[in-house]
Amino acid sequence: MEAPSILRNVLAEGSTVRVVADGIWSTDAEATSHQVYDRHAALYDWLIGNKLYNRLAWGTSPASYARFAEQAVRFGHGPLLDGGCGSLVSTAELHIRSARPTILCDLSLGMLEAARKRVMDIAGTMPEHLVFVQADLRHLPFKDGAFGSILCPGMLHIFDDVEIVTAELARVASGNAQLFMSSLVAERWLGTRYLSALHRAGEVATPRTSIQLLRRLKMPSAGLEASPGRVLEGSMLFITAEPRQPRGC
Repeated sequence: MEAPSILRNVLAEGSTVRVVADGIWSTDAEATSHQVYDRHAALYDWLIGNKLYNRLAWGTSPASYARFAEQAVRFGHGPLLDGGCGSLVSTAELHIRSARPTILCDLSLGMLEAARKRVMDIAGTMPEHLVFVQADLRHLPFKDGAFGSILCPGMLHIFDDVEIVTAELARVASGNAQLFMSSLVAERWLGTRYLSALHRAGEVATPRTSIQLLRRLKMPSAGLEASPGRVLEGSMLFITAEPRQPRGC
């Protein structure tokens, strides 16, 4: 089966994809995700969409996640990458309404299956502008500068090697693109305790404060301009950044 044109247009030369589940493409030769999130996608889905849970645990809300994602959808031109899209619990309707060519990318097949089911349940059919792809954010299979806007929601706290992730996102962003990223940070007592417990369970990286995370993102290896914008809401840090331009530009 041939990949949809939206996906073919952004794939890097030499990258190959294949269908691994209904309507889901993968660049993983083994089609395995090795993600703890596969085991409890349903629980994640319920928690992330729960207003009370988000307010008590993190001091934020699903509505804030959706508003931030809308900024990414509305920014710039060309294809949109939702990197680490999860189950789309806060963003499915936003992506459905958008006519923008969109790659919905996650390493967890469980999350992608939940996301696709949610879109189908809401829309009744699969919108042609949405494509689901299993891929690793640290090794994206896309062309340099392929995307006019990039969303990476609630993902940076998962990675110890966060600079590798942001550098890859910056690499596939066009020169006029912006990156919209969010991360849980160790700012509130309860949120910090919760993050520490998740870290011990192997689900997130070592907890970082907002200052520690921003310091990492200002390093040249992170691929971002030196002073990303940020808004802290409870334990969630919302970050907007531009890809670092090659020297001489």
